[in-house]
Amino acid sequence: MATEDDTKLRSIVIAEERRPPDTRTIGYYYDHGIFDVMAELWDGNLHYGLWRDENDDRSFDEAAVEMTAEMIRRLDPKPGDRVLDVGCGNGTPALQLARACEVEVLGISVSERQVARANERARAEGVADRVSFQVVNAMDLPFEAASFDGAWALESMLHMPDKVQVLSEVARVVRPGGRVPIADMVYKEPEDRTKDVGAQYSTVYASLTPIDDYAGVLERAGLVPENIRDVTVETFPTNAAFAAGLRSRRDQFVTILGTEGYELLIGNQEKIARMPELGYVLITARRP
Repeated sequence: MATEDDTKLRSIVIAEERRPPDTRTIGYYYDHGIFDVMAELWDGNLHYGLWRDENDDRSFDEAAVEMTAEMIRRLDPKPGDRVLDVGCGNGTPALQLARACEVEVLGISVSERQVARANERARAEGVADRVSFQVVNAMDLPFEAASFDGAWALESMLHMPDKVQVLSEVARVVRPGGRVPIADMVYKEPEDRTKDVGAQYSTVYASLTPIDDYAGVLERAGLVPENIRDVTVETFPTNAAFAAGLRSRRDQFVTILGTEGYELLIGNQEKIARMPELGYVLITARRP
Protein backbone atom coordinates (compact mmCIF):
# COMPACT_ATOMS: atom_id res chain seq x y z
CA MET A 1 0.00 0.00 0.00
CA ALA A 2 1.36 3.40 -0.97
CA THR A 3 2.25 5.72 1.89
CA GLU A 4 1.67 9.47 1.95
CA ASP A 5 5.39 9.96 1.26
CA ASP A 6 5.24 7.70 -1.79
CA THR A 7 2.24 9.61 -3.15
CA LYS A 8 4.05 12.93 -2.67
CA LEU A 9 7.14 11.65 -4.46
CA ARG A 10 5.03 10.49 -7.40
CA SER A 11 3.59 14.00 -7.75
CA ILE A 12 7.15 15.36 -8.02
CA VAL A 13 8.33 12.73 -10.51
CA ILE A 14 5.17 13.06 -12.60
CA ALA A 15 5.55 16.86 -12.43
CA GLU A 16 1.92 17.41 -11.49
CA GLU A 17 2.78 20.78 -9.99
CA ARG A 18 4.23 23.18 -12.58
CA ARG A 19 6.42 25.46 -10.52
CA PRO A 20 10.10 26.40 -10.30
CA PRO A 21 12.22 24.16 -8.08
CA ASP A 22 12.57 25.09 -4.43
CA THR A 23 14.96 23.78 -1.81
CA ARG A 24 12.26 22.08 0.24
CA THR A 25 10.96 20.11 -2.75
CA ILE A 26 14.47 19.19 -3.89
CA GLY A 27 15.51 18.16 -0.38
CA TYR A 28 12.43 15.98 -0.04
CA TYR A 29 13.03 14.43 -3.46
CA TYR A 30 16.55 13.30 -2.58
CA ASP A 31 15.58 12.26 0.95
CA HIS A 32 13.25 9.61 -0.41
CA GLY A 33 14.13 5.90 -0.45
CA ILE A 34 14.14 5.85 -4.26
CA PHE A 35 17.68 7.24 -4.07
CA ASP A 36 18.81 4.45 -1.80
CA VAL A 37 18.11 2.16 -4.74
CA MET A 38 19.94 4.46 -7.17
CA ALA A 39 22.93 4.72 -4.82
CA GLU A 40 23.21 0.92 -4.89
CA LEU A 41 23.14 0.95 -8.68
CA TRP A 42 25.94 3.41 -9.33
CA ASP A 43 28.06 3.51 -6.16
CA GLY A 44 26.36 6.72 -5.11
CA ASN A 45 27.06 8.52 -8.41
CA LEU A 46 23.91 10.36 -9.47
CA HIS A 47 25.57 12.38 -12.22
CA TYR A 48 26.39 11.93 -15.90
CA GLY A 49 29.39 10.03 -17.17
CA LEU A 50 32.06 11.37 -19.52
CA TRP A 51 33.30 9.42 -22.55
CA ARG A 52 36.19 10.93 -24.48
CA ASP A 53 35.15 9.96 -28.03
CA GLU A 54 33.12 7.45 -30.05
CA ASN A 55 35.81 4.79 -29.50
CA ASP A 56 35.73 5.12 -25.72
CA ASP A 57 34.19 1.83 -24.52
CA ARG A 58 34.33 2.41 -20.79
CA SER A 59 31.31 1.39 -18.69
CA PHE A 60 28.94 3.94 -17.20
CA ASP A 61 30.49 3.45 -13.76
CA GLU A 62 33.92 4.17 -15.26
CA ALA A 63 32.59 7.17 -17.17
CA ALA A 64 31.06 8.61 -13.99
CA VAL A 65 34.47 8.34 -12.32
CA GLU A 66 36.01 10.05 -15.36
CA MET A 67 33.53 12.92 -15.05
CA THR A 68 34.70 13.54 -11.49
CA ALA A 69 38.33 13.16 -12.60
CA GLU A 70 37.74 15.91 -15.18
CA MET A 71 36.27 18.13 -12.48
CA ILE A 72 39.37 17.50 -10.36
CA ARG A 73 41.60 18.50 -13.27
CA ARG A 74 39.63 21.70 -13.73
CA LEU A 75 39.74 22.45 -10.01
CA ASP A 76 43.51 21.79 -9.95
CA PRO A 77 43.75 21.81 -6.14
CA LYS A 78 46.96 22.04 -4.15
CA PRO A 79 47.75 19.92 -1.07
CA GLY A 80 46.06 21.41 1.96
CA ASP A 81 43.41 23.31 -0.02
CA ARG A 82 39.89 23.59 1.39
CA VAL A 83 37.20 22.82 -1.22
CA LEU A 84 33.46 23.40 -1.11
CA ASP A 85 31.32 20.76 -2.87
CA VAL A 86 28.03 22.48 -3.74
CA GLY A 87 25.35 19.81 -3.99
CA CYS A 88 27.40 16.88 -2.73
CA GLY A 89 24.87 14.08 -3.27
CA ASN A 90 25.94 10.86 -1.58
CA GLY A 91 29.52 12.11 -1.29
CA THR A 92 31.06 9.91 -3.99
CA PRO A 93 32.74 12.73 -5.98
CA ALA A 94 34.06 14.39 -2.80
CA LEU A 95 35.55 11.10 -1.66
CA GLN A 96 37.16 10.59 -5.07
CA LEU A 97 38.65 14.08 -4.78
CA ALA A 98 39.97 13.29 -1.31
CA ARG A 99 41.55 10.05 -2.51
CA ALA A 100 43.20 11.80 -5.44
CA CYS A 101 44.42 14.91 -3.62
CA GLU A 102 45.47 15.78 -0.08
CA VAL A 103 42.71 18.35 0.40
CA GLU A 104 39.96 19.11 2.86
CA VAL A 105 36.43 18.88 1.43
CA LEU A 106 33.18 20.20 2.84
CA GLY A 107 30.12 18.99 0.96
CA ILE A 108 26.70 20.60 1.28
CA SER A 109 23.20 19.48 0.33
CA VAL A 110 19.59 20.21 1.30
CA SER A 111 19.00 16.46 1.61
CA GLU A 112 19.44 15.25 5.18
CA ARG A 113 19.48 11.64 4.01
CA GLN A 114 22.26 12.22 1.51
CA VAL A 115 24.36 14.15 4.03
CA ALA A 116 24.00 11.36 6.60
CA ARG A 117 24.95 8.74 4.01
CA ALA A 118 27.93 10.80 2.82
CA ASN A 119 29.28 11.30 6.35
CA GLU A 120 28.91 7.59 7.02
CA ARG A 121 30.89 6.81 3.89
CA ALA A 122 33.62 9.28 4.84
CA ARG A 123 33.96 7.57 8.22
CA ALA A 124 34.03 4.14 6.59
CA GLU A 125 36.83 5.24 4.24
CA GLY A 126 38.84 6.73 7.10
CA VAL A 127 38.84 10.29 5.77
CA ALA A 128 36.30 11.93 8.09
CA ASP A 129 39.10 14.06 9.51
CA ARG A 130 39.24 16.02 6.24
CA VAL A 131 35.97 15.21 4.42
CA SER A 132 32.63 16.16 5.95
CA PHE A 133 29.11 17.02 4.85
CA GLN A 134 26.47 19.43 6.14
CA VAL A 135 22.82 20.26 5.44
CA VAL A 136 23.16 23.74 3.96
CA ASN A 137 21.12 25.81 1.51
CA ALA A 138 23.47 26.96 -1.27
CA MET A 139 21.38 30.10 -1.72
CA ASP A 140 22.60 31.36 1.67
CA LEU A 141 26.00 29.92 2.61
CA PRO A 142 26.83 30.22 6.32
CA PHE A 143 30.57 30.49 5.69
CA GLU A 144 33.00 33.38 6.02
CA ALA A 145 34.24 35.26 2.96
CA ALA A 146 37.27 33.72 1.23
CA SER A 147 37.19 30.68 3.53
CA PHE A 148 37.63 28.15 0.69
CA ASP A 149 40.42 27.76 -1.84
CA GLY A 150 38.03 26.47 -4.50
CA ALA A 151 34.56 25.08 -5.05
CA TRP A 152 32.70 22.94 -7.53
CA ALA A 153 29.12 22.16 -8.53
CA LEU A 154 28.87 18.74 -10.16
CA GLU A 155 25.40 18.62 -11.69
CA SER A 156 23.72 20.52 -8.88
CA MET A 157 23.14 23.90 -10.52
CA LEU A 158 20.20 22.54 -12.51
CA HIS A 159 18.29 22.33 -9.22
CA MET A 160 19.02 25.88 -8.09
CA PRO A 161 16.10 28.34 -8.25
CA ASP A 162 18.50 31.26 -8.81
CA LYS A 163 21.91 30.43 -10.30
CA VAL A 164 23.23 33.98 -9.96
CA GLN A 165 22.41 34.02 -6.25
CA VAL A 166 24.07 30.65 -5.63
CA LEU A 167 27.17 31.48 -7.65
CA SER A 168 27.40 34.90 -5.99
CA GLU A 169 27.51 33.11 -2.65
CA VAL A 170 30.16 30.74 -4.00
CA ALA A 171 32.20 33.69 -5.26
CA ARG A 172 31.95 35.29 -1.83
CA VAL A 173 33.29 32.28 0.07
CA VAL A 174 36.05 31.35 -2.41
CA ARG A 175 39.34 33.21 -2.11
CA PRO A 176 40.53 35.43 -5.01
CA GLY A 177 42.08 33.27 -7.72
CA GLY A 178 40.17 30.16 -6.63
CA ARG A 179 38.70 27.95 -9.34
CA VAL A 180 35.05 26.96 -9.62
CA PRO A 181 34.37 24.04 -12.02
CA ILE A 182 30.73 23.38 -12.94
CA ALA A 183 29.07 20.46 -14.72
CA ASP A 184 25.50 21.24 -15.74
CA MET A 185 22.63 20.42 -18.06
CA VAL A 186 21.69 23.32 -20.36
CA TYR A 187 19.38 24.38 -23.15
CA LYS A 188 21.17 24.24 -26.51
CA GLU A 189 18.39 25.78 -28.62
CA PRO A 190 16.81 29.25 -28.42
CA GLU A 191 14.84 29.73 -25.22
CA ASP A 192 11.49 30.18 -26.96
CA ARG A 193 11.74 26.60 -28.30
CA THR A 194 12.73 25.04 -24.99
CA LYS A 195 10.90 26.89 -22.24
CA ASP A 196 8.67 23.91 -21.37
CA VAL A 197 11.30 21.17 -21.59
CA GLY A 198 12.15 21.22 -17.90
CA ALA A 199 8.52 21.13 -16.86
CA GLN A 200 7.94 18.12 -19.12
CA TYR A 201 10.46 16.18 -17.08
CA SER A 202 10.08 17.12 -13.41
CA THR A 203 9.76 20.17 -11.20
CA VAL A 204 13.15 19.46 -9.63
CA TYR A 205 14.92 19.65 -13.01
CA ALA A 206 13.25 22.81 -14.23
CA SER A 207 16.04 25.34 -13.74
CA LEU A 208 18.15 25.09 -16.89
CA THR A 209 20.12 27.89 -18.55
CA PRO A 210 20.60 28.40 -22.31
CA ILE A 211 24.21 27.54 -23.09
CA ASP A 212 24.88 30.94 -24.68
CA ASP A 213 23.71 32.70 -21.50
CA TYR A 214 26.00 30.87 -19.08
CA ALA A 215 28.95 33.22 -19.38
CA GLY A 216 26.68 36.12 -18.44
CA VAL A 217 25.34 34.21 -15.44
CA LEU A 218 28.89 33.66 -14.20
CA GLU A 219 29.88 37.27 -14.73
CA ARG A 220 26.81 38.61 -12.91
CA ALA A 221 27.75 36.36 -9.99
CA GLY A 222 31.24 37.85 -9.85
CA LEU A 223 33.07 34.96 -11.50
CA VAL A 224 35.32 34.97 -14.57
CA PRO A 225 34.46 32.26 -17.12
CA GLU A 226 37.69 30.66 -18.32
CA ASN A 227 36.30 27.73 -20.29
CA ILE A 228 32.81 26.61 -21.30
CA ARG A 229 32.85 23.35 -23.22
CA ASP A 230 29.84 21.65 -24.79
CA VAL A 231 30.16 17.94 -23.91
CA THR A 232 26.67 16.84 -24.95
CA VAL A 233 28.02 14.14 -27.27
CA GLU A 234 30.58 12.94 -24.71
CA THR A 235 27.90 12.53 -22.03
CA PHE A 236 24.99 11.29 -24.17
CA PRO A 237 25.42 7.52 -23.39
CA THR A 238 24.44 8.32 -19.80
CA ASN A 239 20.77 8.44 -20.78
CA ALA A 240 20.75 4.81 -21.90
CA ALA A 241 22.75 3.78 -18.82
CA PHE A 242 20.28 5.48 -16.48
CA ALA A 243 17.31 3.86 -18.21
CA ALA A 244 18.95 0.42 -18.10
CA GLY A 245 19.65 0.83 -14.39
CA LEU A 246 16.06 1.82 -13.66
CA ARG A 247 14.80 -1.22 -15.55
CA SER A 248 17.14 -3.53 -13.67
CA ARG A 249 15.46 -2.57 -10.38
CA ARG A 250 11.89 -2.34 -11.70
CA ASP A 251 10.25 -4.16 -8.82
CA GLN A 252 11.91 -1.94 -6.22
CA PHE A 253 10.91 1.25 -8.03
CA VAL A 254 7.33 0.05 -8.56
CA THR A 255 7.06 -0.62 -4.83
CA ILE A 256 8.05 2.99 -4.17
CA LEU A 257 6.40 4.82 -7.07
CA GLY A 258 3.65 2.47 -8.24
CA THR A 259 3.43 1.25 -11.81
CA GLU A 260 2.32 4.63 -13.19
CA GLY A 261 5.10 6.53 -11.43
CA TYR A 262 7.71 4.00 -12.54
CA GLU A 263 6.61 4.09 -16.18
CA LEU A 264 6.70 7.88 -16.14
CA LEU A 265 10.16 7.84 -14.58
CA ILE A 266 11.42 5.56 -17.35
CA GLY A 267 9.54 7.52 -20.00
CA ASN A 268 10.97 10.83 -18.82
CA GLN A 269 14.50 9.44 -18.84
CA GLU A 270 14.07 8.15 -22.39
CA LYS A 271 12.48 11.46 -23.41
CA ILE A 272 15.64 13.32 -22.44
CA ALA A 273 17.63 11.26 -24.94
CA ARG A 274 15.28 12.43 -27.71
CA MET A 275 15.44 16.13 -26.87
CA PRO A 276 17.94 17.98 -29.08
CA GLU A 277 17.16 21.08 -27.03
CA LEU A 278 19.02 19.66 -24.03
CA GLY A 279 22.78 19.64 -23.71
CA TYR A 280 25.57 19.35 -21.15
CA VAL A 281 28.48 21.65 -20.40
CA LEU A 282 31.70 21.57 -18.44
CA ILE A 283 32.77 24.97 -17.15
CA THR A 284 35.82 26.34 -15.45
CA ALA A 285 35.28 29.69 -13.73
CA ARG A 286 37.57 31.69 -11.47
CA ARG A 287 37.12 34.08 -8.61
CA PRO A 288 38.92 37.29 -9.67
